[in-house]
Amino acid sequence: MGPQPVIKRSADVGGIGTHWLECGAGPVVLLLHGGAWGESAETTWPAVLPALADLGFRVIAPDWLGFGGTDKLRDFVDLPGRMLDHVAALLRSLDVTEIHTAVGLSMGGSHLLRELAAAEHRFAVGRAVLVSAGGIGISGAARERFFDYDGSVESMQAQVALATSGSRWSADEEYVGLRHETSLRPGAYEWFASLALRSPSASPPPPGDPVPYERLNLPVLVIAGADDQLKSPGWAAEIAARMPDARVVELPGVGHLPPLEAPDAFIEALREFLAAAHPTAAPAAAPTSGEA
Repeated sequence: MGPQPVIKRSADVGGIGTHWLECGAGPVVLLLHGGAWGESAETTWPAVLPALADLGFRVIAPDWLGFGGTDKLRDFVDLPGRMLDHVAALLRSLDVTEIHTAVGLSMGGSHLLRELAAAEHRFAVGRAVLVSAGGIGISGAARERFFDYDGSVESMQAQVALATSGSRWSADEEYVGLRHETSLRPGAYEWFASLALRSPSASPPPPGDPVPYERLNLPVLVIAGADDQLKSPGWAAEIAARMPDARVVELPGVGHLPPLEAPDAFIEALREFLAAAHPTAAPAAAPTSGEA
């Protein structure tokens, strides 16, 4: 039997045109992609969805508000809150009342952290996986390179090179082309560029990492790429030490995008983590999905 099919879905969710990917049946795993130029569920999770479905899960991977095929609605007061509200509304529309595991990559993990550390929750999560997420955000020269995108294919190649280790993915014309096309859909460039806007009267963000990791009273897996150019060395161990129940997996030779760069190792780390709470979904053999 081959891998289960990944289904592309679209619907109006609370007046917002919403796109997501879905695969499999069983306890729900929610996949939340990152927030770089041209990112979406399709550019992040192609190997992960069928592999997790084969482990016995229903996998839901939405395009965040402003990304991929979802509408480019911008909130200048509380954008992370609006984005989380939208994901919660999508889950309600799908009759999902409980999430077995939520996986957040980069921005997706940062927004997930906000939700998990809040006093009141929009959706129930049993366990969490933070991928290249947590600790101090992007700063300095890396931040300047991150926002320095002019809409050209060459500029997207530079973005992919910044996020990955080596030249494998920045030289992949198909992947760079998909990211490039996604970044130039109507409203996408303007939406993303607006992230750099700040009111002259706005207070600067507080220094350091403001996340109260001690509040995360659930099992957490932190996955880090050893060659991540966007994160400071040792960030994963630092945040894991502050959580009541956390473990760290560091993947050698991997940058900021482990599910893309090393899908076999990434899926194996997820399989071991998920098996602890869902043993019937974890076969003895490792997933067979090859390196993309």
